Amino acid sequence: MLNELYISLMSRTAPGARKGGLAREVAGIRGRYRRQKKAWENHLQHTKECISAHLHEAEAAEPILVLGAGLCLDLPLDALNTHPAGALLVDAVEPPRARRLLKQYDNLSFELSDLTGCLASEKAPPKVAPIPLVGYGMAISCNILSQLALPFASSPPENDEEAALTSSLQDAHIRALAAMNCPALLITDYERVEMHGDHDHIVTTVDRQHLPGAPLETWQWYIAPKGEVNRHLDIRLNVGAWLLNA
Repeated sequence: MLNELYISLMSRTAPGARKGGLAREVAGIRGRYRRQKKAWENHLQHTKECISAHLHEAEAAEPILVLGAGLCLDLPLDALNTHPAGALLVDAVEPPRARRLLKQYDNLSFELSDLTGCLASEKAPPKVAPIPLVGYGMAISCNILSQLALPFASSPPENDEEAALTSSLQDAHIRALAAMNCPALLITDYERVEMHGDHDHIVTTVDRQHLPGAPLETWQWYIAPKGEVNRHLDIRLNVGAWLLNA
């Protein structure tokens, strides 16, 4: 708990992100990773390999834009660093771990940014998320789509208003990726599978109507094995990858 408090307090945040609970959320993810490192290993490695496998799509003269950098647990930093124009990592929270890691790389930088467009205001989400549409050789949205609504809504949403807001934020994010003048790799969970004894309960985490067709590939993230939430519940996420604008 003390370590998580330290991470929360020492993280740099975009306007509105700390008030929205995102620093605490990042600290909580770091804590869960420390407890479930072995269970998360396959997902994190699969995400890194998926990104690395598509870096050839990037225009060499322009940097790669990574959305949802966070703790950098799922990013192939060595591979991103070898891109000729480097990479810009973006998130609403920059935890101490990210700052330490990026000191090792001359070709990578981090920028705080509100990817929803409404963290610091009470305005409705824009139709297209505030993501730069030009100036990058490739965009990567990395395990962030289902998390965009966390400052504003429960997961899963508790009512129609939260569901509509969650869907709107996800739609705006994907619209922005599709509007970019470069390939965009989207990696996100889209379903949460809650297993309690012999019973499975599937919760949609991303509105399927917003996803751009069939995924290139899918895999599972064993995010909360039995004992993490309670001794009877096992939670997994179904994760997929999509390539837009290729």
